[in-house]
Amino acid sequence: MVSVEIAADDLDLLTKFVLRLGGYAEGLFDYHDFGFPKDALKDHISRVTDELRRVRESIRGSTLSLRPPGLAADGMWEEAEDVWNYGQTLRFAAGATMITQRYVNRMTSENRRRAMIAKILHHCQAGLLDDLIDTGRYNFIEAKNLYHHCLASMIDPGFDINTFRKDLALNLNQEQLGMFDLMTNITAAFNRLYLESPNGQDLFYELQRIDDRLILGQALTMFQKHPTLDISKLRRVASSLSAPDPDLRWHERISQALSGATYYNLIDICFLSEPMPPDEIQATLRAWYYFDLVITRLNHFVGVHKDLRGGIANLALVAMRENELLTVSSLQGYNPNLTVRDYEEHSERTAEFSRRALALATRELGDDSLFYPFVTIMIPVVMMAEWIGNRDNMIHSYLRSISPSIRESVQARGVDVAHIASRIAARTA
Repeated sequence: MVSVEIAADDLDLLTKFVLRLGGYAEGLFDYHDFGFPKDALKDHISRVTDELRRVRESIRGSTLSLRPPGLAADGMWEEAEDVWNYGQTLRFAAGATMITQRYVNRMTSENRRRAMIAKILHHCQAGLLDDLIDTGRYNFIEAKNLYHHCLASMIDPGFDINTFRKDLALNLNQEQLGMFDLMTNITAAFNRLYLESPNGQDLFYELQRIDDRLILGQALTMFQKHPTLDISKLRRVASSLSAPDPDLRWHERISQALSGATYYNLIDICFLSEPMPPDEIQATLRAWYYFDLVITRLNHFVGVHKDLRGGIANLALVAMRENELLTVSSLQGYNPNLTVRDYEEHSERTAEFSRRALALATRELGDDSLFYPFVTIMIPVVMMAEWIGNRDNMIHSYLRSISPSIRESVQARGVDVAHIASRIAARTA
């Protein structure tokens, strides 16, 4: 096996993100009753940071740097207006590394390392593509082709780097060619990890299915922005997307397609020592459908006004102002006049999807480490981190909405919270 290594600077930044986000989440226990002690959350965060540090310490050869050239040394929370928002992407990638806690005892130490790196690489590629089409001049077909070329190549058993480079040059806007080498290196590195994983080939069609969903969803976002704004067309296509419950609205169906958390679970499953049973895979996909939906809604919720300034009517704005936007041909000068109640209703609906995700996970998936309550708290912390320190009231409002379902999950599982606390204390003593 050829080793794939990420640069130490990138791993250090990821570790900082996990620690800062985890520290903020611990503080939430002083204000909300989640039904379990914060030491359980703290233990998950410690395990994630320990794993990232082990990945850093294991670096032996040449590394792949994810940091764009010329970026300031501290990229913690910046909201760059450049081609790629590296800081935001690494923050979301830090969230993706936390998913491995669900599977940590079912992998060898080497495969935990490889799964972590694979998820970081995949999320950086997805973040790059998202920012490229947001800032570039792509129509629906061009965006679809760019996404398909990159994501399909990452799991292509016959991947050829020269062919990839040739087609990438044809699909990228010329002014974005500065990202060419990074995108090529990420694709080649992920492909190598995937092809050498214990279960990757068996999961090819599941991964491809979710890729296809993301590719279509991202291409459809062309109809949310200038100069191809067309909310009516977006609604017609998105209404046909499948959903597990009939009450999901069209903008909720496409929202689910835009997040990659389900995919990151499958990446972890690729690296398990023993193949996951099919019924457990399907149960995982059912629960994470709703977690993905929550992730996109929170991301767009936070970014409503920033996206609008960039000429994008994101899906949170669409959810709150659908009827208005159906009659708008240009976003120039558009002012949605959002109210506190608009935000409250969007938050309440998102909390309902969080409840569904947690209920499915509680009913269908084993969990003796409080992973799902942990991840249910961490999702809003990661996605709403831009509001930390200036709109904490919005974060607390959302946490108040989801804390009853977290408590119910802990109670329904019959988790011995005292036993978990003593086990954590013994391990950390």
